Amino acid sequence: MAQILDFVPNDKEIDALAAPKNKKAADDLAHKRAVKKRLEAHLEKNQLTRDIGDDNLWA
Repeated sequence: MAQILDFVPNDKEIDALAAPKNKKAADDLAHKRAVKKRLEAHLEKNQLTRDIGDDNLWA
């Protein structure tokens, strides 16, 4: 009978699996992260403005 073990990888193993394989892939990943960070900041700012009650977002 086969024995099944649950294995949870540590952070280093996860980073190694997710690491880009070449320079272009690394640049693309860095760009995507930067865009995501800017988008999240923009959405957070808009949500805060909406919560405050200022509906004039584009002025």
